[in-house]
Amino acid sequence: MSTGFAVALAASDRFAGRTTAILGKQSTGAVAWWGWGLFWPYHLALQTKLWIQRQYAVEPVWNQILDGWYLGGWPASLAMTPKGNPAVLDCTCELPRMQRDLPYLNLPVWDTHGPTVTQIDRGVKWALEQRSAGRPVLIHCAHGHGRSLVVMCAVLVVSGQAGDFLEAYNMVKAARPKVRLNARQHRALVQWQEHMKPRRKAT
Repeated sequence: MSTGFAVALAASDRFAGRTTAILGKQSTGAVAWWGWGLFWPYHLALQTKLWIQRQYAVEPVWNQILDGWYLGGWPASLAMTPKGNPAVLDCTCELPRMQRDLPYLNLPVWDTHGPTVTQIDRGVKWALEQRSAGRPVLIHCAHGHGRSLVVMCAVLVVSGQAGDFLEAYNMVKAARPKVRLNARQHRALVQWQEHMKPRRKAT
């Protein structure tokens, strides 16, 4: 079985929620030795693809959404992060962490999928704590268009910068025009917003 086929099967709707660890990525963001050993063709091809795309891209790796809040693609080096030693919230399960000395949280999600309600809540809480501590926050996925967008929209709602996720989406799109919620990611935010309603009424 080729690594490409194995990854495609793991990332399918049927299995995606249970297979985000298959590539060997750990909670620290490091990829275990067995992940590199078993899936090195996939890891190499993906990172090479991203490197080539960035040679010709007109879109920056990240954009500032609001003061101290950044949304972007995978930062392949420390130089690709915003200034100010940002906290990094990583929404990928397929790309390794490349900055060892920055505050870090991983929400492992397959490409084109949306985070779970639990993941969104965890990411929002962590990101707001980091920002309250005075750190800028970079939320990223592979390209900074989908998975990370879901979490950023939720952050903007919970922080009071937007009334709902659609307003938040428009705010983000104004700063990073290529962002887009696909059906899975839109559904994730709808589910999260429904989950949030009782809390917002209580306050």
